[in-house]
Amino acid sequence: METGAGGRRGWGLCAGWGGTQAVLVVVDMGTGQPVTVGFVDEKNPQAVKKFLEPLVQRLGISVIVTDDLASYKQVAEALQLEQQVCQFHLRRWVGRTLHELKQTIPNEWLWVIEETKSLIKELPLEGDRRLLELWRQIPETRQGRNGSELSPLDQLRFLLVRLMQDWARYRMFDWQPDVPWTNNPTEQAIGRMKMRARTVRGYKTRPGMASGLMLAGVGVA
Repeated sequence: METGAGGRRGWGLCAGWGGTQAVLVVVDMGTGQPVTVGFVDEKNPQAVKKFLEPLVQRLGISVIVTDDLASYKQVAEALQLEQQVCQFHLRRWVGRTLHELKQTIPNEWLWVIEETKSLIKELPLEGDRRLLELWRQIPETRQGRNGSELSPLDQLRFLLVRLMQDWARYRMFDWQPDVPWTNNPTEQAIGRMKMRARTVRGYKTRPGMASGLMLAGVGVA
């Protein structure tokens, strides 16, 4: 997650790792140093908001850099924060979705798959308008009603709408030069925390775990 105290640098927000304890890590993207860790399920927007709101007030956070989970979008809107979606995460999940759709949609619509890939790669200023044009060209089917599964074409239409609606979140780094386009500093801090966790036999308390992870995140052995 990103913030802009006195400027528009960001604070990176990212989940730690799986297992029995969910860990949410906040990193100052300007320095790459962790600010805090929280025992929060990133998929729970109410929990993330409760965890993040005091930090927003204390640090003056105005911009967050996150992955593309819906919960982060809800929290950003609730706290009136700008949001940059990490391009690595974006390209990964969109690429995977398009690859799966490519196996099932009629051949005459494969060109839409390829153009959508190009739009995500290049992120043109008016890419959302082009996505809308693509969406309008694809016929809506009658599948997916009454709880039935969506047809491949309707799944593609749904994807185009999602990308179109969130286009500004994908391109914020373009007009906010101090905001990075990926969440790599946060991922790197988490990597150091994972290494630290493997070297100890376990944390007896949550405060002890938080302290140990923070030391690892700033690179203290």
